Amino acid sequence: MRRLLLLLAGLLALLVGLGAWLARAPQRDERSHPFNQDRNAVWLEHRWLEREHAPLEHEALFQRLKDHGVLYAFPHVIPFNSSGRLPVHSREQMRRFLETARRVAPELQILPWVGGLRVGYRRQRAGSLDLADLGQRQRIVAECRGLIDEGFDGIHLNVEPVDDGNVDFLALLRALRSAVGREHVLSLSASKPGPFALPMAPNFFWSPEYYGRVAALADQIVIMSYDTGLPTAGLYQRYVAYAAAATTASLANAKARARVLIGVPTYDEAGLMHRAGVETPENAIRGVIAGLRGLGAGGTFEGVALYAEWTTDDDEWAIYERLWRGKGAGK
Repeated sequence: MRRLLLLLAGLLALLVGLGAWLARAPQRDERSHPFNQDRNAVWLEHRWLEREHAPLEHEALFQRLKDHGVLYAFPHVIPFNSSGRLPVHSREQMRRFLETARRVAPELQILPWVGGLRVGYRRQRAGSLDLADLGQRQRIVAECRGLIDEGFDGIHLNVEPVDDGNVDFLALLRALRSAVGREHVLSLSASKPGPFALPMAPNFFWSPEYYGRVAALADQIVIMSYDTGLPTAGLYQRYVAYAAAATTASLANAKARARVLIGVPTYDEAGLMHRAGVETPENAIRGVIAGLRGLGAGGTFEGVALYAEWTTDDDEWAIYERLWRGKGAGK
């Protein structure tokens, strides 16, 4: 009995110590780092492709992104409808947008952000995408090919939620890979990585095995490392560190085609899954840096992606510039 009590006491002490370690943030690290290569990304509001803008507005946007070391821009296109079609949009507006980008920031790669909510997923808005519908997938692929033909540099696909192991999503990626072509970028927003499959919550995590299957088809995986529901800054930083380290290392070891970007939240809405003061740009960036320390240049790591341009204020740009790009102040 005494041995059992000692064993239980030791186990309890171990759990308490583990909990305390997890709850603390990684050691504050102000050292310079090699991980920023100015290959960062940002999601853009749908108004940029769907509303008229004066040329000076476009020029200011692209100059700002260029100044902030952004290489990839994901301008939103209103989601696919239940037939797999995009809404009617102005080709002339898209062409003017691209023409200005090529002139002001010729290195910038513009990948229209397409996708939508899955049918059957309970949320405030009804879903329109049924990944099991072959006809719908074919029309989605045709619409994406049409965007490539307009002159975009690739596609950024965001379907939510995609459950771990979903084979229909892989089928869509295979078809898009063929339609987009190897000369264009096939990018996607990816669910949070976990160390193993989580049968009771398949929409929450993707397992390493599923990440590997997705990475074999895509050029770029942008991890949505937010809406974690974690209660403390320390836990959140440790999770982002895990996501950055585990995903880049495993894909590098597998010699995967895809490159990884880590999503950094800059939006203010607070709730059960996104806690104010926890999922902040500073905590996310500190987590990325902590995770990549010791991995050289980060293996398959490419940069960070801000979600989103329309929610990032001057103070948050300054945090990004200081912590991530090593600059004294935001631009």
